[in-house]
Amino acid sequence: MDTITPFRPGDEVADDAELLELAHFLAGGVHPRRRTLTVTWLDADDRLLGLALPIDDVPRRPDPAALVGLGTVLRGVVDDEAPGGSAVVVLERPGDATLTADDRAWNRDLREQADAQGVRLRGFFVAAGGQVRPLALDDA
Repeated sequence: MDTITPFRPGDEVADDAELLELAHFLAGGVHPRRRTLTVTWLDADDRLLGLALPIDDVPRRPDPAALVGLGTVLRGVVDDEAPGGSAVVVLERPGDATLTADDRAWNRDLREQADAQGVRLRGFFVAAGGQVRPLALDDA
């Protein structure tokens, strides 16, 4: 098993490889036992804020009202702590690593909510079945 170097507040996440490494770090073990959405933020210079928000027991499909609340949180942290910054989200779930329609719905709906709030979603990842996989906008 590869060891993931810990990230610290102020560390730069300069490229997609480092972004994937950050997602691995946030996911911890990639064999989750429950559904968790973990959000972290980067400042305008792509430096880690050091703030992570785990949301446990998220539903299989995103709930529209909960998404609005999450969008408000995304915007609030960017406004208060990281003007011009972005968010990174990891959906951890039990099961194999095959991307599902539910994973794609989370990616699509969360990206739409972030966009509606004026927040750049720097990355969306799914951690399952021993893997962490990125989903792009066109994976929605």
